[in-house]
Amino acid sequence: MAFYRDRQLTHLASSISVFAITIGLVVGQSATQKSLAQTSTTPAPSGVTSINGSGGGSVNTLLVGTGTTSPYAPKGSWFNTYGVGNPKTLNPPGPVNPLVTWRYAAINSSAGVAAFFTQTPPPLTATNTATILRPVSFADTDDPITGTEKLSPGPNAGIPIQVPVITYGVSLAYNPTGLNVPAGGIKLSRATYLGIFNGTITNWNDAKIKADNGGRVIAVNKPIVVVRRSDNSANTFTLSNNLRAAFGATWNRGVGEKSIAQPASGIPNPLPANTVVWPANFQSAAKSGGVATKIKTTAGAIGYVDNSTRLANGLQAAVLQNKAGTYNPISSTSIRNAFVGATDQDPSPRRIKIVVTDPTAANAYPLVSASYLLFYDKYADVKIANGIKGFIGWALGTTAADNIATARGYAPLPDAIKTQSKGVVNSYVNNALNP
Repeated sequence: MAFYRDRQLTHLASSISVFAITIGLVVGQSATQKSLAQTSTTPAPSGVTSINGSGGGSVNTLLVGTGTTSPYAPKGSWFNTYGVGNPKTLNPPGPVNPLVTWRYAAINSSAGVAAFFTQTPPPLTATNTATILRPVSFADTDDPITGTEKLSPGPNAGIPIQVPVITYGVSLAYNPTGLNVPAGGIKLSRATYLGIFNGTITNWNDAKIKADNGGRVIAVNKPIVVVRRSDNSANTFTLSNNLRAAFGATWNRGVGEKSIAQPASGIPNPLPANTVVWPANFQSAAKSGGVATKIKTTAGAIGYVDNSTRLANGLQAAVLQNKAGTYNPISSTSIRNAFVGATDQDPSPRRIKIVVTDPTAANAYPLVSASYLLFYDKYADVKIANGIKGFIGWALGTTAADNIATARGYAPLPDAIKTQSKGVVNSYVNNALNP
């Protein structure tokens, strides 16, 4: 049974305080390779409209690029393909639309949504150096809004628009050092990855892991080092949500974006809201990049990272058993299969919410999520509204956009959901309030 969390108004209000802990730009990217979508204190080129936003980091590789080489570099990302890059050499060759450019601060979903609803760019701090100019034009979130949130006064108005634009999978990535890895990768049944993440399976020689892999001995004696997120993360929510949907109360460590270590007194009862209480011996790291780095440098480690980050770091991923009992490696195809037939769960014609917590298709990967863009109903600048509609039409309507997403480890939405998203944006995003 699907299980999902609605954002609460108090959650939105408190999220403003997390601006001070937002992430900075990706390390290793030279100054000449930073696009307007990431940071710029200079105005957009003459005649070009800047479309500014902030939000979750799960789509950062897709929207602006986070690597130094193809396919993860800024050149060829969605924003630098569709709009004007800075420098223009980031356009391959493009741009599709020479009248717009994009800025995006990958902070986190809660902080990005707060910036959107308050119509206030996140402040610059020691850890957030991404300059997002006024006005805030959009936000990205992996946590669908409830529709009860209200805009603060500002240049834009109306009822917020929400549409999914991409899907992604959360991989269980591991370090193979000291492990006897089968040719197709290590298989983990549902019960086994539950045991790993609740702390009851602690060694790669566990009988359950051996059984999952046809009797193969993965390790004679190798402790499992579990790496979790230390910060708020949609990946934490996706994994814990799946475990709750699959196992009910057997997964007794909570569901949410927040991560804390289990106190000496044991698992709290009641559990803190929106929080997962991990075994105290788990290691932790901030952001997907931090988790990936710790996995890469720790023999026998396993942790959860989005598939794009996993691929960019060259990590192996476990082949997971799904609800149908089949084992599927994580891929754009198996992620997308999880969303085939999914339906909108939001009654508002202005919002779409597609939540898949435990997909039933035999060919589906089990740990999946959708990422949403939030827009305003009425934009003070019609050029911003037109740029948004053009971008959504391209991102959800062209093979070129799909190919970029697939190459970076994401999965395009099923066609039926794409059509819904484009319809909502075309109907409601403009410079006038609609009924």
